[in-house]
Amino acid sequence: MRDRNRARPESSPPWALLAILAALAFVAYVRLHFADVPLERDEGEYAYAGQLILKGIPPYELAYNMKFPGTYYAYAAILALFGQTPWGIHTGLLFVNAATVFLVFAVGRRLVGEYAGAVAAASFAIFSVDQWVLGVFAHATHFVALTVTAGLLVLLRAIESERLSTYFWSGILLGISVLMKQHAIVYLPFAAALVFWIERRRGGRAGRESARKIGTMALGAILPFALVVLVLSAQGVVGRFWFWTFRYAREYVSVLPLSKALPRLGTSLTVVTKHNVELWGLAVLGLLALWVARWELRAKILLTGLLVASFLAMCPGFYFREHYYIPTLPAAGLLCGVAIESLRRILETRLSPRVAAALAAAVFVAAIGAYAVRAREYLFSMTPRDLSRDIYGHNPFVEAVEIGKYIRDRTDKNDRIAILGSEPEIYFYADRKAATGYIYTYALMEPQPFAGTMQAEMIREIESVHPRYLVFSWIDYSWMAEEESDKTILNWGTAYASNCYDLVGVVDIFSKEQSNVVWDAGVRDFQALTGDLVYTFRRKSDSPCTVSK
Repeated sequence: MRDRNRARPESSPPWALLAILAALAFVAYVRLHFADVPLERDEGEYAYAGQLILKGIPPYELAYNMKFPGTYYAYAAILALFGQTPWGIHTGLLFVNAATVFLVFAVGRRLVGEYAGAVAAASFAIFSVDQWVLGVFAHATHFVALTVTAGLLVLLRAIESERLSTYFWSGILLGISVLMKQHAIVYLPFAAALVFWIERRRGGRAGRESARKIGTMALGAILPFALVVLVLSAQGVVGRFWFWTFRYAREYVSVLPLSKALPRLGTSLTVVTKHNVELWGLAVLGLLALWVARWELRAKILLTGLLVASFLAMCPGFYFREHYYIPTLPAAGLLCGVAIESLRRILETRLSPRVAAALAAAVFVAAIGAYAVRAREYLFSMTPRDLSRDIYGHNPFVEAVEIGKYIRDRTDKNDRIAILGSEPEIYFYADRKAATGYIYTYALMEPQPFAGTMQAEMIREIESVHPRYLVFSWIDYSWMAEEESDKTILNWGTAYASNCYDLVGVVDIFSKEQSNVVWDAGVRDFQALTGDLVYTFRRKSDSPCTVSK
């Protein structure tokens, strides 16, 4: 028996589409304005891995990391379509985000109606472009939001149609979301619980029907992972994939104690609501209205469950970084829709439907207006360089563009380079292969059992290749070393650069506004003014060169 209480979406009225297009036009303006913003570290990792894939080099061969490879493949597609530049990457993100906006509308339309669905889509568009969720940077969480929302929409269609094939495709999409970022695995039990609850409501042989549909969905969810494992096995990198994404990843999420979870969550909440506290307030009111007002039980269960699952997806490791909030934004947008729709219903008890809808919409527009005023510098006057500096401070993301170009112009495609530090974006800009798979050095500094072995392997890989250029980052955020960290590789790197290389470039970052970059003859008279330095070295000769550790 089908669910007689399910939402029956009607064709979208013109105003709904116009409202969504207006929101998209606004965020497209912001995204295109910042399309040239220099890549930060995560983007550099994805871009470099995507660049390697386009050259036929599989993930985990020359780029080690604990993330599943879905975002690497997504970046490869974006680079192929839009070009291997920051502009191309961020333009590709614009389309990913726009697709997610329409998917949020489609989900909202089914669950809470046209009016609330349009508000939800517009809210998500504004939430997801905000400076303090790092919205214009192409993090893996944007791809999680896309695939989870698509999977949820297809699941709703499966529940309505009861076709097993639709459950299968929902599982495929949710499985792809896990490939984008492992945290998304929490959406699978959420989807299974939703199916089980729906079948219980329908009565009949709920256990058998639930098992059949959940099993079909689970098969779809497993398939993308199984296919990736088969491909990586054929490419000879499945061992490294397993080590980094399971063994090391387990250590990574165990570093921070539970006692730090609430303080870090509170700090991150303060940051992400800095500009748009009114919109987040609407989402909170929407959650209250969902359970207080007369909303369909299915909407209550699904939206609350989606919010809980999205929060749980943020929790592994208790890091609560700002971009971890992006998968929560579809749920937050839908709850904004519920809040405004609930207000419209209240106003309709005293006013005409048209006036009530207009007044409720005015409240929503006022919330967006408050955001625009508070974020006006970011939205209307900040340059891409200013944005990078404002968010990331003394990190060398602006200067990495020049370092990469310098190396690219002085090497050929067969030359190898190495970076001591966590600046994978330089590999991407230089378009040169790394001498080592350790594109990040954080793991080497962490209090985890593999750190010493990793340092020895990175040293061995670099010395065996003896790369043409060596970049040594003395930026604290490039290492995140602690008092108790093993400093072997730092001592080795200093000796290796001194004995085997000539200094050809120095970056000195004074402040958010200023840095000094000198090359070649200019390094002779260079005097460092800060400790935030990035050195570029050229090898002295092609002969092998090693130093004792």
